[in-house]
Amino acid sequence: MDEEYKMVLVGVGGQGILTISDVIAIAAQKKGLHVLGSEVHGMAQKGGSVITNLKIGKKLYSPTIPIGSCKALVGLEENETLRYIKFLKPDGIVITSKTVLYPVGWKKDKSAADIAHEKIEENLEQFKVKIIRIDAEELALKAGLVLTQNIVLLGALSQIKDFPLSEEDLRSALKERVPSKYLNQNLRAFDLGIEAVKNRT
Repeated sequence: MDEEYKMVLVGVGGQGILTISDVIAIAAQKKGLHVLGSEVHGMAQKGGSVITNLKIGKKLYSPTIPIGSCKALVGLEENETLRYIKFLKPDGIVITSKTVLYPVGWKKDKSAADIAHEKIEENLEQFKVKIIRIDAEELALKAGLVLTQNIVLLGALSQIKDFPLSEEDLRSALKERVPSKYLNQNLRAFDLGIEAVKNRT
């Protein structure tokens, strides 16, 4: 690849963004590519916003990614996707989980949660980018481990046109990064993410 590939990963603390970053970095390095990244955690351990900037390429000079320059955004929580969608290029692509983490008090008020979700999706549609929504929680449960929602989205990412790492690159890196006792569920989640976006990209 001649051009650096810029992307952002967003979500909240505890969703596994750093695990995805690690897998991508391992895969890129094994392929002879460089990776630069910067992470903003905020109140991540308390469920706060997390964003990771990643650049992949043969020659990289700075981890900073300007607004409006990314080719891809992976969002593990839809409100965080909306918050950071401004980083995408006009022809960029979003892969986002349908998950929205609401205030605790809204658990008894489903109508408020539904209205909020509708507003988030309406606002996302105002951006002229391709958006792929995936029910990552449902697929992670199908894989046998709800904590693999991040890996579902990683599988989806592997199908994106021009993404510099293949399914096999990422699958191999996943085997290195994930503890053996959870590997089967993670590989299943990865495959389910792939299936979710086949013919949609």
